[in-house]
Amino acid sequence: MKIAKLVGLALGLGVIGVGAIMAVTNPDESAFEDFALEKVKTEGCKEVPEIVRSQCPKFIQDNQTQLKAALMRNTERENYGLFSIYRTNLSVRSLVPDLPAFLDLPAFELETIALFGKFYIYEAQQQPSDNRTSK
Repeated sequence: MKIAKLVGLALGLGVIGVGAIMAVTNPDESAFEDFALEKVKTEGCKEVPEIVRSQCPKFIQDNQTQLKAALMRNTERENYGLFSIYRTNLSVRSLVPDLPAFLDLPAFELETIALFGKFYIYEAQQQPSDNRTSK
């Protein structure tokens, strides 16, 4: 019976230890801003029309503060203490509203989990075209 108690105690302490590590390493919103901006630069620029694709990384680099604010306006965080879930509705037009209307711009819905100091996108869906023209 003593062995069962010791095993139970060890398992309990292990669960508490993992929980404490998760809580301490749950990234905050500023870390998410950096992660999201980097993803927009590396992955998002591949999705913009070819006519502006080559200028995309420089534009992102030059406008980091405004783009981070726009990303966070379109992101909802659910903080569960041990981890967080971020839901982002991201469109190029929401980040750069002054682009010409004729450009067919991508829009995405992303879900990201933050745990152990890292971010993992676990769901990404492309939405209908961001170019809303009436017929």
